Amino acid sequence: MPESYANKPPVDLTVPAQLETATFSMGCFWSPDALFGSVEGVVRTRVGYAGGSTLSPTYWRLADHVETVQLDYDPDKITYQDLLQLFFSNHKPTREPWKRQYASAIFYHNQEQERLSQEAKEMLEAQLGQKVYTERSLYKAFYLAEDRHQKYKLQRQPTLWEEFRAMYPEMVELVNSTAAARVNAYLYGYGSREKLEEEVACFGLSPAGQKLLLEKARAPKEISCGR
Repeated sequence: MPESYANKPPVDLTVPAQLETATFSMGCFWSPDALFGSVEGVVRTRVGYAGGSTLSPTYWRLADHVETVQLDYDPDKITYQDLLQLFFSNHKPTREPWKRQYASAIFYHNQEQERLSQEAKEMLEAQLGQKVYTERSLYKAFYLAEDRHQKYKLQRQPTLWEEFRAMYPEMVELVNSTAAARVNAYLYGYGSREKLEEEVACFGLSPAGQKLLLEKARAPKEISCGR
């Protein structure tokens, strides 16, 4: 094994050759980042800004962009339809957003995603008998959010965060780590206890880090943004 991979989490050592990308806005990005990070077949997650007309937005200069989560996934393990189901069932698309920043949106990357997202939205409206406010538009650009927003819950566990920074001194590599996505998800409460106990040794953590993660994993809270 090359020295550069010697201390990397086992789960990060094999990346599928073929990945597809999905881009969603669900009201805010911290919790959706964790939600999708818990999903088998999702390889990478990152939070940022999309859907606006200005270049290089930041959190404090967002203009008309929306908080967004972007993920790379293995289509052999999870389908775009599965991701749409998670998207619609884990926020409130029937509630008109009180602020542009927290809008519900799907940014489709190709014609297949365009068709499937339209069908899913229409089906949900028919089932509920309500208007679904989810915006749909062709993906144009995604601007990565500031470091402090990436893997939000993981950053708030200093011991675990330090272990990941030791494995990944470059922030971009940490953001792209499947292990970091999974650990962040468990800290939010996504994923089962049984699954956590089964795979905790795959995240590259020390015995003390594994024990801490098992202690800190908790039940997820409803996605709530800004108020």
